Amino acid sequence: MRRIRFAWFLMLLAGGLAAASPAAVETMIARQAVVYAGPGDTYAQAGALRPGHPVTIVERSRIGNWLRVTFTNPNDGAPADGWLPTAYLQLPADLRFSAIPVNAALPDADLSQISSEALTTLYAAPVISPLDDSLRAVFARGQARGHAANRVTKVGDSVSYNPLYLAPLAAGSYELGPYDYLAETVEFFASGIETRSAAAKIGLTAFSVFDPVWASPRTCQDNEPPLTCEYRRTQPSIAFIMFGTNDMGSLNSEQFERQMRLIVEETLAAGIIPVLSTFPADPEADGWPQAVRFNTIIVQVAQDDRIPLINLWAAARALPGDGLSDDSAHLTVSGERVNLADGYESLYGVSLQNLLALVMLDDLRRAVVQPG
Repeated sequence: MRRIRFAWFLMLLAGGLAAASPAAVETMIARQAVVYAGPGDTYAQAGALRPGHPVTIVERSRIGNWLRVTFTNPNDGAPADGWLPTAYLQLPADLRFSAIPVNAALPDADLSQISSEALTTLYAAPVISPLDDSLRAVFARGQARGHAANRVTKVGDSVSYNPLYLAPLAAGSYELGPYDYLAETVEFFASGIETRSAAAKIGLTAFSVFDPVWASPRTCQDNEPPLTCEYRRTQPSIAFIMFGTNDMGSLNSEQFERQMRLIVEETLAAGIIPVLSTFPADPEADGWPQAVRFNTIIVQVAQDDRIPLINLWAAARALPGDGLSDDSAHLTVSGERVNLADGYESLYGVSLQNLLALVMLDDLRRAVVQPG
């Protein structure tokens, strides 16, 4: 518990979080919870709390899926603090993350706790990457071609095709709960979300997205690949792109990197902002080393081309079973709508996927689509 007491001592030096933060919210632990020294499970464990233990929410991560709380140490009664995911707290109905101070100093992962060089590279990538100024020029090209500013599409395999990923927003089937800071962004993009993308299909890979055989004759032209078809018919301003799970069975690392770069190249050339995403993987599965390599490639491609990245792999590591269902490929689900009111983003893969996509859209709206 030395780490907790030291953290509390630092707060006292700063004047005390409770005194400095009038937005502090009283609540209690909802389920047996491990408390960490920072906003992620790579940070050192700083203790454990049982259901019903009173705590005070004083800070949040930028995304909001990790909250910093102060509490009385159940072992010795001393003041203590630490971080835990939203699902482990009873979230008050009137909780609003816009009123909770954001801790921008702590990174998403504590790299000093990671011994693997390959995993360190992955964890080093923020869950939501910073946005590069060059994206404004990409967006402007799309606007000049008549693309709708609020149009969003998905490109990928069955994990992207999933009708519970973003699509419920278009039908108004969502509840933001404490994530009130996302309300304006949801209102702006909801009507422009493409729910039947020609480039998001079960079994699709980073190679077959360029193969006309995979294109639907009902929506695509003769000899037109799915990616080209989707961009032509919907003219989006933003495309969420995630491949890897299916590709591990058909492509090697060099082939996968080449295909991902081609996808990004065509997306940028069309005046569309590509948002790449890493993919969760089962550390107990035989394909784990290859999944790490492919995810590292995705991170490198995003960094090389200065395009947005969602590090879903890193964020999902804190979820039960890495947010994966029994098949170790598809993400776990919590219901038929986008529900961010009950902390499900800390327990289920699709809930987390939706949250991170919305946070990225929020960043893009504020910095690129509707700056100022």
